[in-house]
Amino acid sequence: MAPSKNLKVSKRLIITLSSIYAVSPFAIDSYLPALPIIANEMQVDISMLSVTVSLYIFGLAIGQLIGGPLSDKHGRLPIILFGIGIFAVASLLLTTSTNIYILWFWRLIQAIGGGISIVGVPATIRDNADGKEAAKLFALVSLIMMIAPSIAPTIGNFILSLHNWHAIFYFATAFSCFAMFMSYKYIPHQSAKERVMLAERETVKEKHKGIKFIDVFKHKQAIGYMIAQAFGFAVMMCFVTNSSMVYMEIFKVSTDTFSILFAANVIGLIVINRINNLLLNRFEPSTLLRFFLTMQLVGGVLLVISSFVLDNYFTTIVIAFIMMISANGGVMANASACFLKYFGKDAGTASAVLGAFQCAMGASISAFSAFISMGKLGPIVVVMFIASSIALSAVIYANKQLKITVESEYIE
Repeated sequence: MAPSKNLKVSKRLIITLSSIYAVSPFAIDSYLPALPIIANEMQVDISMLSVTVSLYIFGLAIGQLIGGPLSDKHGRLPIILFGIGIFAVASLLLTTSTNIYILWFWRLIQAIGGGISIVGVPATIRDNADGKEAAKLFALVSLIMMIAPSIAPTIGNFILSLHNWHAIFYFATAFSCFAMFMSYKYIPHQSAKERVMLAERETVKEKHKGIKFIDVFKHKQAIGYMIAQAFGFAVMMCFVTNSSMVYMEIFKVSTDTFSILFAANVIGLIVINRINNLLLNRFEPSTLLRFFLTMQLVGGVLLVISSFVLDNYFTTIVIAFIMMISANGGVMANASACFLKYFGKDAGTASAVLGAFQCAMGASISAFSAFISMGKLGPIVVVMFIASSIALSAVIYANKQLKITVESEYIE
């Protein structure tokens, strides 16, 4: 039987979960201003340092696959603390890196620790809320995840102005230790009643042995929402990966103008995120998910027209990018809520699959778009349009499967 979802989620718990969620996005972007310095110090091409971005995303996927099942078995809090602990140690050891290969190794370990911890966030939300309430919490926590990478380079640049690149990882260590403290203090510990329930679960484990990763992919309704979230995220990753090349190399804008244009997308994400939160008072997450994915696809169509018909007309391209990226402010939260509603006590495993699939698709598709672009906008536009089309089609499929299921149950 699914646990009651009438528990009130405290503001302190929300802040704690947001802190955990912010650790990895901050780690991804905070050291970007230091890449030229590190490359020069280690006497390697800067592209060798840029690899660490994709490496971190793949490490996140691995970590979530490890952390999800463990959190279902041992509880959310112990595994979150374990993951953040690995992240903190790896962040500290990154400062000892003397060559690119050591840096890659500790960066991968750092990412795995981040993945182990971050997978407990949606699972904890799923444990304490459902439906619209869960979607609102996902939206709020996702908002922090959106803000963190946008301010991380500024913080990293400020730290770099005061000290060397090692200080950025010292800061990451301190921040992760703060997240550990908040987690221990405010994430619910397993109560005596819950321990009894766990013991009872063990006595009937022959009846239910928990889901496996492959079982998540077999769920006809949930798989559609998982694909939608992954490909919606891939659209955003394509922009993040290629934005500097598009704006600064193709359109020759200044670094200051690029910062403003990039910030416009972040502001759009935040605005849509807050609008989505208000709309959840009247509409179901599945309805809003379909709406925002349609908005993303319309932006993709405008992007294709701007690139191939209007000969890279700058203004419409900027507007199209903002539309596509801003839509994720409503896509991520609603997709997570729709997906996880199909999983009860196995939310950790399901969340691991969701996060790992999202990271794998985001990293692979964005890397592919950068590889085939060859300094041109057209290939990037096509990849983003196809990804948004797949995302919307997946939700339509999920809704169709839900309708079939409901009709069959009614007939029975």
